[in-house]
Amino acid sequence: MIISPLIQCVLVVALASRAIAQVGTIPWTPKSDRILRQVEITVPPKYVAIALDKALHFVRVPDGWTASVFAAGSALNKPRFMSWGPKSTLFVANMNGNNILALPDENRDGVADTVIVAARGFSLGHDVRFWRDTMFVCQEAGVIKLWRSDTSSHVYDQRLTVIDKGSQANQTGGNHRTRTLVIDTIRMKLYVSVGSRGNADRESDRAVLEEYNYDGSGRRVFASGTRNAVGMTLHPRTGRLWANNNGSDNQGNNLPPEWVDIIREGGFYGYPVGYHFRNWFPLTGDYQDLKPFTKQDSANMERMQPPAALVDAHCAPMGLVFTEDGVRSEYANGAFMAMRGSWNRTPPSGAKIVFLRFDNDADTIANEVEDFCTGFIRDTSNVATRWARPVGLAVDNSGCVYVSIDDGKQCVLRLTPPTPSHVHDVQQTGTFVRPNPARDVVAIDVQPSEPCQVVVVDAQGKVWADESVSFGKTRLHVDSSTWPNGSYIVVMRSSSGLRTQNVTIYR
Repeated sequence: MIISPLIQCVLVVALASRAIAQVGTIPWTPKSDRILRQVEITVPPKYVAIALDKALHFVRVPDGWTASVFAAGSALNKPRFMSWGPKSTLFVANMNGNNILALPDENRDGVADTVIVAARGFSLGHDVRFWRDTMFVCQEAGVIKLWRSDTSSHVYDQRLTVIDKGSQANQTGGNHRTRTLVIDTIRMKLYVSVGSRGNADRESDRAVLEEYNYDGSGRRVFASGTRNAVGMTLHPRTGRLWANNNGSDNQGNNLPPEWVDIIREGGFYGYPVGYHFRNWFPLTGDYQDLKPFTKQDSANMERMQPPAALVDAHCAPMGLVFTEDGVRSEYANGAFMAMRGSWNRTPPSGAKIVFLRFDNDADTIANEVEDFCTGFIRDTSNVATRWARPVGLAVDNSGCVYVSIDDGKQCVLRLTPPTPSHVHDVQQTGTFVRPNPARDVVAIDVQPSEPCQVVVVDAQGKVWADESVSFGKTRLHVDSSTWPNGSYIVVMRSSSGLRTQNVTIYR
């Protein structure tokens, strides 16, 4: 059936408005209440030395998903960001090991065959990227381009410095020494994130996103006020640059919220004087040295735009990956994001993987943030129970999500989705509204495997019912005794998709 634009608009408002929350004057992105299931992490025999205790080391994931160790061992020393290289091999920047590791899975059994040192000789190498057969490593001192003498090997033994940040002013040292790289192969540009030297200071040449030509020339500041934009990525279909941000510390549990947003050319993102959408920081205590505010500060703040998403303060967002074509429909429009976890918040935040859900590729405001993988902290009120801190993310063609753990039980986890089954069948099988035509009560069958939202509207777009259905309930009874005779549209929305059906009320 075709839903009119008016009814579509009403449905969007009805489905989204229920989730909008307010914390003071800060509109946080609504949080989904999806229920996750605790699963044991499978450990292959070759990586059993990681010594996971199933009573202490587990994760919670959506129903049907499984978790396993993809790679582990003594070679992993603070594994950070990951990337797919030639032959669909997963590579990880092994930051404290000063090298890049290749994790081949030649037999495609979901377990890395071995851990290979693919390149070495870096200082705080945090990010690894590929274009065709060329590897790029982003370290504190700049960007290195590498290639192989032997293309049958996983070892990249030839190199060239593309960007030498050691020769640029105020680029090394300080609090934030990781550097993230994005390669735009359409425009042939390189983007480098440079974090602030201090916590919240007026400083030059830091807290910016830089743009370079592919050969490392043409350096310029592309966006500013990004205190520490660790997670940075290109949207796979729109080609737009996106990033998240690690906000300043010691301003309370909920200030500032971490943000995710499109990075606009010439954009200003708040640091060090503001946050969110043109909100000024209350400059008290250690922050008083930022005073007085200047005309330039005011001009910068006027350039701020509402962010795409606001998530928990101090959760330390890291890897950010938009899903490619062909993934499960429930994750078709959005991005996975790792949260490494707070160090100065009570109770702690982060230590999980979330999914930011959008309507479509053109949408610039996230509908909700949904917990996707939790359990890395057993008691969310006690940071001492945190056994892992997720950092890097990668998604393969089958929809599996790979997570690098750089603290605690260091490893790379593989989260595997359920095999395609009932999702499409449920969306396409018979009647889910009984009786149809209906009279005084509408009985709506719902999926017992996940929560959903049920909305009923009439032909003019008026909402007559709006109900949340929790996990485990199989049927919803809606009193329709006060509804006028006529036609209605019943919409049931869950993470598996959207179902609609006509209902006729007559008496």
